[in-house]
Amino acid sequence: MRLLAPVLVVTTIGVFVTGVWLLLLGHKSDQMLFFHKVFFFVWGAVFAIHFLVYAPRVLRSLRRDWGSARRHAVPGSGLRGMLVVAGMGAGAALALSLLGTIGNWTGG
Repeated sequence: MRLLAPVLVVTTIGVFVTGVWLLLLGHKSDQMLFFHKVFFFVWGAVFAIHFLVYAPRVLRSLRRDWGSARRHAVPGSGLRGMLVVAGMGAGAALALSLLGTIGNWTGG
C-alpha cells in the first residue's frame, strides 16, 4: 500500500489538473481529454484497491468505537463536523454551478 500511495496522489492531482485544463480550453483538446481519461482510469483502479484494502479495517474501527464516541466528548468535534458538512455543501454547489458546461461536452 505504501507503493500505491504516491500513485494515488499523482493520479488525483492529474485528474484535477487535466479536468481544470479541459474546462479552460472549452473541451477543444482531444489530447487533453485522452490524458484526463487515462488519469481517471488509473486513479479509479488504484482507488478501488486502496478502498478494498482499508474498508474492513475502517468498519472494525467504527464498530468498536461507536459506543465510546457518544460517551466521551472530543474537543472540536462539533467544529470538525460543521467543516465536513460545509465542504460537502461547497462541493455540491460547485458541481451544480458547472452543470451548464457539461452540455458542451455531450452535445446536449
